[in-house]
Amino acid sequence: MLEQIELNNHKGALTYNFKRKLNQRERTHSKVPNSNISMIATILGNVSIDELKKVIKKVQQRHPILNAHLQPQGKELYFLVDGNLEIPLKVIKRTFDDQWRDEIIKQHKIPFDMEHGPLIRFILLHSAEISDLIIFCQHTICDGMSLAYLARDIITYLGDPIKEVELLTPAPLVNEDNIPSDIKPSLVMRILGKTINKKWEKSEVLINYDDFYALHEVYWKNYTYKAHLYELSKEDTQALIMACRKNAVTVNTALIIAFAMAQNQLNPESPKYLQNFAFAVNIRDLLKKPISEQFGLFAGGMQLKFKYSDKDTFWGAAKKIHNKVEPAKARKQALVGTLNAFALSSTFYEAQLFAAFGHLILPTSKSYEKIQAFISDKKNIVNKMVKKRLLKGFAMAQIMTNLGKMDFPEKFGDLILKNLILMPSCSPYTELVLGVVTHGGTLSITLNHMEESISSEKILKIRDRAHQILMEAIKCK
Repeated sequence: MLEQIELNNHKGALTYNFKRKLNQRERTHSKVPNSNISMIATILGNVSIDELKKVIKKVQQRHPILNAHLQPQGKELYFLVDGNLEIPLKVIKRTFDDQWRDEIIKQHKIPFDMEHGPLIRFILLHSAEISDLIIFCQHTICDGMSLAYLARDIITYLGDPIKEVELLTPAPLVNEDNIPSDIKPSLVMRILGKTINKKWEKSEVLINYDDFYALHEVYWKNYTYKAHLYELSKEDTQALIMACRKNAVTVNTALIIAFAMAQNQLNPESPKYLQNFAFAVNIRDLLKKPISEQFGLFAGGMQLKFKYSDKDTFWGAAKKIHNKVEPAKARKQALVGTLNAFALSSTFYEAQLFAAFGHLILPTSKSYEKIQAFISDKKNIVNKMVKKRLLKGFAMAQIMTNLGKMDFPEKFGDLILKNLILMPSCSPYTELVLGVVTHGGTLSITLNHMEESISSEKILKIRDRAHQILMEAIKCK
């Protein structure tokens, strides 16, 4: 539901005002401590801090959702955009190349004020010659492509300060009416969706933002987020692209199998979870009313199973995966997954994380008794489903978000966009989360994980083994 859109002149800046209900996919992230995504734009040249502050105001005009905060109303949750919020910009002296990683990990420990906003913040690691602009954003209002477009918009206005702002209207809604008519919910969801909802209604627990902040605090005291960077040179990136074309697979497929082989080879027992993979799918142009470059959450996902065999060659394994995830299949499953989400109560999704991690909340918290009563109810459908999943330990080998090749210019006035890096956060129940983006001919991958679940030492071994696998595959293409 989208309330009336108004174009408002707020302190001399045009902006759209509107109110709309969050869809289920957005609500899935609205009370989750680790649902933040980051984009790092490395910029050559002297970035003017004063000009950057002006540019932030410009992109707030261009992308209305940057001004959103959340408004609970009973069981419903709304985006409210009613003027230009003050988006914070933190400026820090840049002293080393991967300083962005440490700063982002610090930012995860600071919750957004969801009910007052903004749901995004900027950090500039600044020096006269080179700077890293960090965009740190709550997943409720963004996906990886949104952050890439925003990074491009910011450097565009920095490079051309007199360029006029082109306002983008609020994006078409991602709802059941905007899913193509040939897409249907999965058979399982059609059979079980109503039953799950009825059982949930009998023991429904409403999670509020006091509960969220209580969980956020203890979650980040119990888990240690780590990230590591892996980059291919321009020459190796091009060689990988050419080898993939020759073998009729995508770069995404090649990266999935390289890391899958590394994960299995470094774990000879190959536990069952190493057969489970997922990756993000851009659904912007798959909807009845397509999304252009608007800012928001317009990503679906696809899951697949692949059982590694040491008898498989790299390209043989890649073709097996490609046959499972070729683009048409991936797009369809992503839309089915999006449609499936609408079959269950939005409060059901919010409660799942508390079923998994609510035991961390301290007795001194005012949410303690409420959450303790919830997680102690063994008959509650959410508890039963979540506990069953958690008993298996790791759920997945890897989740990959690959934005692909960004066809952005490299030069913007006196500034050069040297690199883009994506950090999509991570989960204690996925061994490895990969954030991939290619800009300027260079492919960059972040390897994200929780130290308590898998050590940095092992992740670095996986990274190095995956590199070796890729290089060997390129040579014998």
